[in-house]
Amino acid sequence: MITTHYIKRHAWLRVTKHFKTVFLISLIPMIFTVFGVTINHQTTIIDTRSYQNHVNIEGTLPNGANYNISSNELVHFLNDNWFVILIIGLLVLFITLLIGIILTAISDFFTESAISGLIDWRDDDRLPHDPIRAGLQLLTGVAFRIVLLRALYITLWSFLLIVPGIIKSFSYSQALYLYRDDLRAGRPIKSANAYIKSSQSLIYGYKGQLFVMYISLIGWYILNLITFGIANLFTLPYILVLRSEFYIALRATAPEPTKTTIL
Repeated sequence: MITTHYIKRHAWLRVTKHFKTVFLISLIPMIFTVFGVTINHQTTIIDTRSYQNHVNIEGTLPNGANYNISSNELVHFLNDNWFVILIIGLLVLFITLLIGIILTAISDFFTESAISGLIDWRDDDRLPHDPIRAGLQLLTGVAFRIVLLRALYITLWSFLLIVPGIIKSFSYSQALYLYRDDLRAGRPIKSANAYIKSSQSLIYGYKGQLFVMYISLIGWYILNLITFGIANLFTLPYILVLRSEFYIALRATAPEPTKTTIL
């Protein structure tokens, strides 16, 4: 495997030499990032004027009558209806997780299609004529099934605490690019689950290097924070190129026979 320093140097040269092309390929993921930053900066205003020794819930019914529920009455209500509240709580949790999985899959769908366009650029050894379109070449049904299934798996692993989810996100990270290679080479297309398993085999022994590469970018993440996301105009294209270069270097290793492991 080529060193992280080599990968970062080549990624840096591509971005600085052909920034316009890289930026246009990364345009759609950039829009998703800006949208996400906007949502994260929204604040919720909490009214604390009625906080005393106990809590009163006041309001107005549709017929104009006022109501006032004391904390004791609220406790009795919760005690008498705990089963219904539990079911509603579980349902809300399930819907929230489902929405999170779908949104993650949609974001990854466009982000990794852009990375696929960057890989195409390297494999073809020429600049794409239409960079925006080049970043949208991998928007297929199989690709979406891969990112959706991967998001589901990572979410389930994350229930075992954060670390297993992070490890699995590294293990599954190359699945879409393996599909991209089969698609471009005209090879038979496998199932989404098969590509996820192949990703585990391909990255076996290199998850640590991928982790170190991401950690080395902490300075860029801090820059994004202090510039309120403005630095993403450069850092996001750079990170996407970095991920494409990592896969190209990883693909060259292609261990035979491939290994599988729980992690």
